[in-house]
Amino acid sequence: MSTTDLIIEEMRLALPPVFAADRLTDLTGGAINWRTLQNLRSRREVPDDIFAYTGRRVLVRRDALLNWWSGTLSTRAA
Repeated sequence: MSTTDLIIEEMRLALPPVFAADRLTDLTGGAINWRTLQNLRSRREVPDDIFAYTGRRVLVRRDALLNWWSGTLSTRAA
């Protein structure tokens, strides 16, 4: 299993299946920042299926988020 796969699996175990988007930064230990994700969402650079809505509250679907995020991870510095 690659380092990236291990990171994704650890995040999958740590995060609830669905959670309030404004908790993203805290729940990921700052690895994924909600404000940055909001900017990417506004530019349509993240899949819509990551998000669900209840009234005005934005929810994040863990598995969809991690599937997308895994494509952004690298074990080498940019």
